[in-house]
Amino acid sequence: MELWDLYDSERKPLGRTHVRGEAFGEGEYYVCAEAWIRNSKGEFLIQKRHPDKKAGNLWEFTGGGTLAGETTLQSIVREVAEENGIVAKAHEFTLFATYQRKNYFQDLFLLRRDVDIKDLVLQPEEAIDARWATEEDILQMIAAQEFVYTVGVRFEKYRDAVRQLPEKPTFYDVSDLKSDEIFLQLTRLTEADPEKQFVPAYHFDICLSDGTKIGKCDLRIGHNDKLHIGGNIGYGIDEPYRGHHYAAKACELMFRQARKHNMEYLLITCVPTNDASARTCELAGGKYLETADIPEDNEMYALGKRQVKVYRFEL
Repeated sequence: MELWDLYDSERKPLGRTHVRGEAFGEGEYYVCAEAWIRNSKGEFLIQKRHPDKKAGNLWEFTGGGTLAGETTLQSIVREVAEENGIVAKAHEFTLFATYQRKNYFQDLFLLRRDVDIKDLVLQPEEAIDARWATEEDILQMIAAQEFVYTVGVRFEKYRDAVRQLPEKPTFYDVSDLKSDEIFLQLTRLTEADPEKQFVPAYHFDICLSDGTKIGKCDLRIGHNDKLHIGGNIGYGIDEPYRGHHYAAKACELMFRQARKHNMEYLLITCVPTNDASARTCELAGGKYLETADIPEDNEMYALGKRQVKVYRFEL
């Protein structure tokens, strides 16, 4: 029996699970993931569905439902290994889009990988064939109705977005981001968006050593005017776990990751009334720089925030 976590229409957890194959209730959604595996020639790895499956004998990308307790990133790492025999680490997958349809959200990930077809280990009950295909090949297969319909819809919608992603991975392994008390569980990676002044970013769950999730944090790689206001690091600890300096300890782990990118310093900001966050910055070794006014075109201004305290951390 396969269980999926349930979400509402805004992808907020409903706190209950769904048995795969059963009907969904009104307003119930699940999440799933799909990997677009692309080689250095710009070709995509596609696989042919087993004839006994729905849409049997049609071509598609690798993917599947996200099991209860998993993130979509964790599930796509698992699916690629199970369906293709390709072992990849979480930091090698880049989230480039989320597709919403009917009762599901599907996160789409890019994996850059050169692999010989003969070296693949296909999951017998899932796929009967695999090949590398160019964009033009896939478009022709879609037109000939040889591709799973919804997969074809996604390909036509998002192929330009994938083409604009960097040719080489932006991110580094995160498996060492742990201490005796906590570890950081990678949940997703986002590439830069220069038009919006967004830099590449890591997104994590903060977990106790026993796996209990106690909060979230993120690390933004780079510097620009927007980050002087928003900072390189964001964090939040769930209320039952506050008071143990877990945010400062998570920052120390993220400093470790920033050094891999040869960053010399990081900024963390907080609104002047947030004494707890200011204390976290002090505990993590930050130097207060200034209290800066938030520009009117900044998203934080629209939320009613007018100033931030800026702390600098030398790495």
